Amino acid sequence: MHMQSSESGPVMKELCSKILTATDVGVRFSFPTATMREHFKLLEGSQSLDFQVTDKYSKVWTFRLYTRKNDGHPKPVLTKGWLDFVKRMGLKVGDKVIFVLHGNHNDHLGILVKRNIKLLGSEHWAD
Repeated sequence: MHMQSSESGPVMKELCSKILTATDVGVRFSFPTATMREHFKLLEGSQSLDFQVTDKYSKVWTFRLYTRKNDGHPKPVLTKGWLDFVKRMGLKVGDKVIFVLHGNHNDHLGILVKRNIKLLGSEHWAD
């Protein structure tokens, strides 16, 4: 039996990660501007874009990325679909969300959740 090397396994590249704030879990997720500019191409004149991510359970979520009209400071946020994700995943302030690209051609967008757990006074990150 031939063992596969880890190099031929699925490639995963981190797009961005963020520790959640009260606004992120209660209102909308503030999305990093640099990541938006690099990876999401909004159509000319458009202020929003719907995109899909897959969680670790292979469930597909649709989020809406929305930006303000002012191009200098677009302040991108995730609106539609985000709060449902927060509720279903039981996310709390201090948890971390990581957006990743995976697949052989970095063609699938995924979302990972790391929970901030404090044990005996020290912090740990868990799936």
